[in-house]
Amino acid sequence: MTARAVTRALSISLFWSAGAASIAGAGQNASFLLPLHATATTQGPCSAYQSFDCLGTQPTVDVSPGTIAVYLFVYNHGQLAGVQTAFAPDPSWTFIYGLWDCQPGQLAVVAPGPPFGALAGTITTAFSCVFGPSLAPVGRMIFAATSGCLAQVASSYPFGIHVIDCANEVDQAQPGEEYRLGKICVGGGGYAACTGGGQVNDATWGGIKNQYQ
Repeated sequence: MTARAVTRALSISLFWSAGAASIAGAGQNASFLLPLHATATTQGPCSAYQSFDCLGTQPTVDVSPGTIAVYLFVYNHGQLAGVQTAFAPDPSWTFIYGLWDCQPGQLAVVAPGPPFGALAGTITTAFSCVFGPSLAPVGRMIFAATSGCLAQVASSYPFGIHVIDCANEVDQAQPGEEYRLGKICVGGGGYAACTGGGQVNDATWGGIKNQYQ
C-alpha cells in the first residue's frame, strides 16, 4: 500500500466527517458505470475479467447455481481513485470470502459481508490513480449462489454510491439511476451496466426498472 493511497483513504474519511454538501457531478467521472461480471470459480484472480470489455463482449450476468466469483468494475471513468457501493444478495446465497486488491496501493476502508444490504454490504475502497475510460477492476466476492440475484443498493455511508477522482472530487449515482449498476442473477434477469450515463428514454428506463423489482 502506498503512502498516497493511505492519504487518500484518510482524506475520504475526513471529507465524510466534514459533512460536505452533496456534489454529484463535481468530479471527472460524471458518467461512471459499475458493471458486475461473474465466473464459475472458487478462486477468482483479478485477471479473470479479461474475457469481456463492455464493448463487443458483455460481462456474464446470468449464471447457473453453484460457486461463483462476482467482480466489481468501474467503467466510463476519466480518472479514478476510489469507489463506494453496496451489495444485497438473495438470502439463499452463501458468502464465502471477498478480496479487494485489484488496483495498485488499494485499501478497503469498509468491506462487504453478511448480512449485506446498505450498511454491512458496503465496499469503500481507495487506490492509486487510474485513468479511463477502460474497465477498472476493483475486487471480487465468492458466493455459493442458489437462486435469485445479487444487486447493488444505495450505501448508507455518506454520499451513497459514488466514485472519487484523483483530486478527491465526488461523482454520485442519484436515486433513479439504476442503469449505472450491474446485477448478477441465477437463471436470468441480470443486467450488465455497460451503457448509459446519459439520457435514457422512457421505454429503456422502464425495462431497466423492471429488472430491479
